[in-house]
Order: sequence, then structure tokens, then C-alpha cells
Amino acid sequence: MAELNEAYREHLKKIGEAIQASEQFSAFLDTEESEEYKVLQETFEPAIEELYNAVAEAEPLQLMALEQELLNEDYAGLYLPKALGFTILRGQLDSNYKYVQPQNHFRDILLFICNSPNFDILKNRIGQSIQVGFSLSSDIWITNILKNINNKRVKWWLQNQKVSDYRDILNRKSAYVRYQRQFRGYNYLSTEFPKTMAEQKIMFGSLRDFLMYRIDNQTNNVTLYHPFATILMNKDLTGSPEHTYLLGLFLNFFELNDDYKNALGNVLNDQRKNNPLFNEQYFDFLIDLHQRKKPVLNVEADKRFLDLLDIDIEDDIKFLYETLDTVHNKGYIHEEVMAIVKRYHESHEGLSVNNEAIRQSILVYIRTLMNNLEETDYSTWFDMHKVFASYIHIFGNEQFKQSIKDLYLKYIKRLLKRYTDKRGGDYQGVKKFTTSTFKELKMMKEKDIKDIFTTKRRKRPTPSE
Repeated sequence: MAELNEAYREHLKKIGEAIQASEQFSAFLDTEESEEYKVLQETFEPAIEELYNAVAEAEPLQLMALEQELLNEDYAGLYLPKALGFTILRGQLDSNYKYVQPQNHFRDILLFICNSPNFDILKNRIGQSIQVGFSLSSDIWITNILKNINNKRVKWWLQNQKVSDYRDILNRKSAYVRYQRQFRGYNYLSTEFPKTMAEQKIMFGSLRDFLMYRIDNQTNNVTLYHPFATILMNKDLTGSPEHTYLLGLFLNFFELNDDYKNALGNVLNDQRKNNPLFNEQYFDFLIDLHQRKKPVLNVEADKRFLDLLDIDIEDDIKFLYETLDTVHNKGYIHEEVMAIVKRYHESHEGLSVNNEAIRQSILVYIRTLMNNLEETDYSTWFDMHKVFASYIHIFGNEQFKQSIKDLYLKYIKRLLKRYTDKRGGDYQGVKKFTTSTFKELKMMKEKDIKDIFTTKRRKRPTPSE
């Protein structure tokens, strides 16, 4: 956990002083009523949240330290229910929706709330959090929490937050997903860093999700360069699929200065030469990222990575990126490029990761065009279909064809919302093109194609007797 910057600490301290000196706090102390506490919240929590957001944007590794600072009675428990939720959602889960490792930060905040003089008020805002957090934790961990609670009434309340239905994995997953939705839009992810290979395997999910969030939301990531470069250059951590994945994320999506470029480029090319599993690991990374859709591997990412490759090393990574460079520079619609892609595809087995990588890269272009095509520009779809059909034939891959079909259906749905006159030229043109195209590529049965353009009649209500 990174220490909180002194400027942030001073800012938070001033908020605490303002809370203690406020009329709202005095009114709450006099009455100890929830209505007065709500006024206190409305007055001061926005200031805490503003500071929290600033730290999350610029110094995300200091978030846990900021939350630790809030464990002080000067802040009267303000913002802790939300911070508690953040700690619950940060924890990495296994396939059974259980924490991979004990969540000590969650424990610290929970114990502070439970021992707070404001517990009776705060508990009304943390019930669901405790239920979800306990369901993700082990029984031993929960028992150890309860041992630290001296107040029998508080302990009894906590014990009742263990929901028996959440012992079932499907119920537990459903509860977690619902809970997670409540925090959509909040920037709360932080991470810690491994020192050993074993720690890297355990922490990998947290590190990956943290980086993906920062990349996808285009946050300020300057302060992440040093700590991540440190673990990526640590020879004790290289060679594993986890290390390759993190290296791939960093090199594809982060704009590095010359020092970091040289250092991490050396790590990349050293792995290509000395790690016989690196090519396979890297291709697995590419496929996983394409399947996740976000962050998107695109032209910029490919060029960033290609710029670091030692082209004197003859390996599958070099051949893929040389092919992609041609696609990017000359355009995927040209017959010459299609021929190059076809040669690349034919030089590997049909279902190889090499071929899946090139298929997914072409699909990025097609998806980008189809998703951004205006309804009035459907003639562009008609024209570009010839290119898309060529790639369907080149790859001969059912999943690739299914992806194209899904993009078509999504666009057709948009067109039918706009062009509702079934006798109109636009509607008839779309219907004719869709019918011939789907038949030609055997994308759907004739009956299913007709169903796309069939308006389902609503049943008339039965007259009451």
C-alpha cells in the first residue's frame, strides 16, 4: 500500500477539522439522531468524495492509504460505508466467487465501524455490504472478525448478516453482480505488487483488472510506470503467463518515454529469445483481449508493440505483426492485402492461435465500421459486404462468420427501427439485400430470414363476458 501524499493528507485533515468545528456536528452530538447525521453527511461527504476522486485519478495506488486515514473519529464515520463497498469489490475472486486471499483492508474498515460510537447509524448503510462481503469470505475469516467484537449486540447483528442462501454459488454470484452495479461509475480500483512468482499468480487478477480499467477509461497513468516497470523487469517474475499478460498490456496500451521503451523492449525481446513458451503465452494474451472486447486492440496498439520488436528475431510474433503492419498501412479492403492475409492464414493450422489472432484483428476493423455506420449509410454496408464475404471465404471459420452475422443483425435491427414503411424503397432494399446475402453465405434458414421482416401481431384482448 503506497503512502498517502502529504498534500492529500493535509487536505483531508482540514476537512476533519471543519467537521469537528461545524454546527452540523454539534447538532448531531446533542441529539444523536439519524436525521442530524444525514445533514452532516450531506454537508461534508461531497468534499471527501471530491478528494477521493482526485486521488483515484492521479494516484490510485494511494487509495487504500486514504481510506485508512478515514479510520479516525475526527471524520465521524463519514464516507466509510462507501469505502467499505470499495474494499469488498476490489478483492479478487476465484471461480466459486470466493476471495482468493483474505481481505485485510475490508476487515480493518469493518472493525472500525463496529467499534465506532456511530455504529447504530452506520449499520443502516452497510447491511447489504456485509452480507455480500461475508458471502465471499471464508467462515474462518468471519469467525476471526467476530472474535474482535466485544459488544454482544454488535456481534449478534454481524452474525445475522450471514445469508444462508449465499452458500449456493449461483445465488452468491447473483448477489455480487447486483451489488457491483451500485458502484458503476465510481473509480475505486487500486492494487498491490508481487515480489515473488507465487504472489504474482495470486495477485494477477487484481493487477490485470486494475490496468484494464485504467486503460479503458483513459485515466492519468503516469504514476503507474515505475511500479509496474519494476515488476515487469524483475527477472524472478518473468517467464510465467501472468507476467507475459501484464507485459502485453503495458506495451500495447501505455505511451512510454524512451527510458521505459528501451527497458521494457529489452524485457520483451529477451523473453522472445530465451523463453520457449513466450510466443504461445503472448498469443493467448491477444486472443483473451479480443474476446473481452475492452480494452480494444487496434492500430495504435499494434504499432506501439511493433515499434518495440527486434525484427532480427524470427518468430511467430514477428510474422503476425509484419502482416498486421501491411493491413494497417495499405488497408484491409485491398485485394493485395487480402492475398497477404490469406497466405499468412494458410501457413498455419486453421484453429491455431496464430490464425485466431489475425481473424480477430480483421474483425476489429469490421466491427468498428458496422457499429459506427449511420442508418442512412446502409449503401456502404452493401458495398463493404463484398470485402467481408471475401474474408469469410479466406478464413473458412464458422465463429468468424457468426461474428459477422451478429454485426449484421444488430445493424439490421437499427435499420428496421428507422425505415418502418414496408412498401418504401429503403425497407425493400434492405430486405432484398439481407435475404440474398444471408442465403448466399448460409447464415440463416430461409424461414428465419423471413422472420426478421415479419411484424408479430399482438393478440387482441379477449372480450369480457
